[in-house]
Parts: sequence; structure tokens; C-alpha cells
Amino acid sequence: MAQAPTAPATPRLSPYTASATGTSGAPRRPAWLKPALIGLALVVLLAGGGWAVWSFTGGASSGPDKPAAAREPAAGSVVWMADSRTKPDDKSVKEALGTWFTSTLVVKAEPDMVTAYEIKTGKKKWSFLLKGSLCAASRESEGDIAVIGTEFGGACVALMAFDLRDGHDLWEEFITEEKEAAEPLDPRKWKKAGLELALHDGHVYATWGAGEQTRRLADGKRADARKHDTCEMVDSAGGARLISINYCDFKADGKITIRSLDPKQLDKPKWTAELPRNDGFMTIISTNPLVLTQAPGKGGPGAGYDFIVLDPDTGKEKTRIPFNSYWLLGSCFLADSGCTGPLVDKDSLYVSGKGVTMAYDLATGKERWTFKADANRFTTPVGVRHGQVAAYTVATPDRRGRIAYLDAATGKVIRTVEHSDSDKDRKNEAMMNRIEGFPRLRNDRLLLVNDGGFEDDQAGMVFAISAPDA
Repeated sequence: MAQAPTAPATPRLSPYTASATGTSGAPRRPAWLKPALIGLALVVLLAGGGWAVWSFTGGASSGPDKPAAAREPAAGSVVWMADSRTKPDDKSVKEALGTWFTSTLVVKAEPDMVTAYEIKTGKKKWSFLLKGSLCAASRESEGDIAVIGTEFGGACVALMAFDLRDGHDLWEEFITEEKEAAEPLDPRKWKKAGLELALHDGHVYATWGAGEQTRRLADGKRADARKHDTCEMVDSAGGARLISINYCDFKADGKITIRSLDPKQLDKPKWTAELPRNDGFMTIISTNPLVLTQAPGKGGPGAGYDFIVLDPDTGKEKTRIPFNSYWLLGSCFLADSGCTGPLVDKDSLYVSGKGVTMAYDLATGKERWTFKADANRFTTPVGVRHGQVAAYTVATPDRRGRIAYLDAATGKVIRTVEHSDSDKDRKNEAMMNRIEGFPRLRNDRLLLVNDGGFEDDQAGMVFAISAPDA
């Protein structure tokens, strides 16, 4: 692995300090942007009735709930949990945007700090505090580097790149220091076009309602920038390719503009595609293959979202998987998560549902199989490995969660692992399932991670359950 570049000298008016405390956070995305009223919360509420009274108990904020055993913990047991290290207040709703991974660590951003935990044990490896409130986070990392944005002078203009392995900062830069140019980056005036960050090909791409720019990931130097007409909403994702979505046409019959960008020449996209606006909301699920969601109806609570597969070389629609009433997606507008519920793996799409997980062929759009689980609980795909799909059925305060391992080709159950049924573990797991975010399967751990709204003192950050291969 290449060595991280040497950090440059601290720039003038640095927004970061090793001993600073946080300030008020960025505004939460409007609830009506969530197509299924956050599926996780809805199902747990219906099935469990009353999760809001349970607190995140039994774990220290800086490490595991109990010392890690020398041998691998039993499958389904709670290995560790990390409480939130920031507490919300009555003045604002904060956000916990940003979750990244190295080969051994899960790195979690909170409203005023970033902390790394060892995936296997929960041991805290490093942490640093932010001087300004967290207001943006890259959806992905590249070469063990991630980028976050914080507020400075009341606007989301301060960028920081840092090494996920040890937490040291690589560079710190302002998007702009011009008062007029910074006006659209005031979180109070964002509406739905707040700052979005994406990493691709050695660059960080920043986009917001009135402009966009790219910087070199190695040193933060600006590569390109351009202004555009004010947009009511923007979205982006990096990784295999850099995709940007703009909603700048305010007409009811307007178009949504999707571009595949060259970070060195923003005015010369690799391709540009326009799709019918419909209700004007789309989300990038994956950039390899290129999969998006689109709402064909009027949007709002309970809206049905199609999945569309685009040709990565032209942007033309290849396949559309129409909305299925069995689906149950959570928030599809988390800046760093894309969408709660769908999972893309090579040529397949797996979608969560109430009591089901469904598999589709991305080449044809046809359903491959449906796995039927508990009819009253949300079941979501969390990972694909060794030809098996792991489908997680969420816990409720009175029913433990479980993972079913399915044959990826047929959907048949290979084995099922029940989670801990202790009162404390069950209730804590249920509490994490109502948080805005989605589960990850990493290094033999099912990680329930807080990736979004952060508004009560019961919110945990990470809850780790043993999920070995066999």
C-alpha cells in the first residue's frame, strides 16, 4: 500500500485543532425525503411497540462492552458496542455523517469528532476533535483517505483530508473565502442542495447548489472549479466513476441532469444524460455497476422507487426494475450511504422488504428469487461472500435478530444464526435498528452503525455482533 503523503503546514485560519470542542450541527434532511419513513424504524415500531424508551446501556463509549475473549466469540453474540461520544442538545439536530473502513478499522464521524475502532474488538485506536461542526463527509474512501467538511464562519466551507489508519490530517483547505460565494454553503440556506463530497481517481469532488470543484486528494490543491445556476438539489458518488446529479430546472416538466465527470475537466463530462424529472428525486446506489433509484410517482411518504441500470459509457438506460410493493427501503438520501435497503453485487441487486429479501438480475431486470423471513419484520441484505447472501432480520425489544445465509443463485437457506436473546442485548440491538443508517458485514462482524440523524441521548454509534463465515 502506498504511503500517505506528508501533511503540509497548517493553513491560515485553520478550522481544526486537536483540543477544540464542537458547535451546533447541520440541519437534518426533511423527513418527507425518506421514501418509506425510514423502513427500519417503521418495522421495529410496528413489531416491537415502544422502542423509544430503551437506552443504549452496558457499553463504554471508548471501547468494548467487555474484554474480548481470546477465541472468536460465539456466532450471534454481542462483541462490543460504542456509545455516542457527542450528546445532542435542544437547540439543533446534529448529524453523524461518515463511516469508512480499513482492513482492520471502522472509522466513525460524529458531530464534533472522528473515532476509529478495531472491528474485531471495539478497541479505540485513535480519535480527534473538530473545531467546527461536521457538515459533510465523503461517501467513500480512497487509498485509506477520507474527506470531511466542517462549518467555519457559519458556512460549510472547510475541508479536511485525513488518513484512516492513524487519523493524522493530510491537508486542510477552504472551498472559498469569498463571502458572496460562501452564501449558498450556509446550512440554514441549503434547502436540499447542501455540500456533497465524493472521491474518484485521486481527487475529491465537492458540489453544492451554486457550484462545484475538484481538488487533488494528495495535497488539496484545486484541480478545477465551475459555477452554475442555482440548483434545488445535488447528489454525487465516486469510486469506480464520478457521477453527479443536478436538479436545476425548476419547471414541473423539467429534467434531471446526470453526468459522468472527469475531475480534471468539469466542463467536459464524459457523458451527460437527462431523465424525466417526475417528482425530481433520484439516488445513486452504485457506480460499478451504475445503478440509481428513481421515483416514478409524486414522491413523499410511501413513494415507490424504481431501480434503473445505466450504461456506464453513455448514461443511457439499460434496465429498469419497477417498484415492488414488498420492498421496504429506508432513507434514500443519506449523503454517505446512498440508500438503506438495496445491495448491489456484480450483476445482482438485492432489496430489503417487510419479511422478505428479493434478488434481481441487473442485466434483465427479472426477479431471481425471494427469501421469506419473519412477515412482521424488516429483512435486509448486508453482504455477499463466498457465493452466499447474508440477510439480516432486525431485532425488536422482545424478539432477537438473526442472519440467514442464502445461496446467491437460488435464495435457499444454507444456515441461520440467531442473535443474543439477553434482555439487554436484544433491546440495544433493537434501538440501533431504528437509527438512520444501515448494517455492514465486515471482518466477521455485523456492524449496526449510526449514519444519519442524531437527536437523542439514547443513540449509540456502533453495535457489533459476531458473524463468522461458518
